[in-house]
Amino acid sequence: MNLDTLHLLEKHFDIAFTAPEGIKKLRELILTLAMQGRLVPQNPNDSPASNLLKEIAAEKQRLVKEGKIKPPKPLPEIRPEEVPYKLPEGWEWVRFNEVLDVRDGTHETPKYVEIGYPLITSKNLYTGELCFENAKYISEEDHKKISSRSKVDSGDILFAMIGSIGNPVIVDCDVHFSIKNVALFKFYKFGKPVNKYLYYFLIYAQENMKKTSSGAVQSFVSLNYLRTYLIPLPPLPEQHRIVAKIDQLMARCDEM
Repeated sequence: MNLDTLHLLEKHFDIAFTAPEGIKKLRELILTLAMQGRLVPQNPNDSPASNLLKEIAAEKQRLVKEGKIKPPKPLPEIRPEEVPYKLPEGWEWVRFNEVLDVRDGTHETPKYVEIGYPLITSKNLYTGELCFENAKYISEEDHKKISSRSKVDSGDILFAMIGSIGNPVIVDCDVHFSIKNVALFKFYKFGKPVNKYLYYFLIYAQENMKKTSSGAVQSFVSLNYLRTYLIPLPPLPEQHRIVAKIDQLMARCDEM
């Protein structure tokens, strides 16, 4: 973090109490600086993000060869006019599906049962945490059918696609459940990228996604929209440093 960035943050911490929605704006600033590569210093000894992309590509090829995933469809080339800002040395602009297996849950409504498997929708992500309260239940047969396409594992990221778009959640439980109208971000190689970095990016990007969403009656983002969405990818060690700094600053916001 350079001195200008440090002074900017300290200034906003000072005025957060008095400004309207000061803490909210401060959180937004923290994420903006993080995603622009201005929150923590770059380390020239870090292996660049291009090497991480090669490692992920090799893992995808292995998974396809073993029949564990279908061959991903080619992604459109990133055009210069799509890039919103310049990244630091060693970072890369990528589309989500290049680094993660982006899927979605069912869009149909299965028959509900008294006892069965929870069906998680956007209302269960509204608080920013995975909440099973008021979840409806579906049969084992329907659960298996949905899971054949979108099995949720611990460490995956969920993201509401319809209505209240966003509210990303990192799955941190081993409860078996299915998803409806919710995007599922799965890792080709877990920990690469860092799931909490991606979680913070989705929080940062969700307002833009809401503005550019489709739907006249109810807003939504499509699976292809999410798969092709641009994400700034730092070197892996820097992702860890960014997450640690965001955690630290968000904890300070919580205290305020």
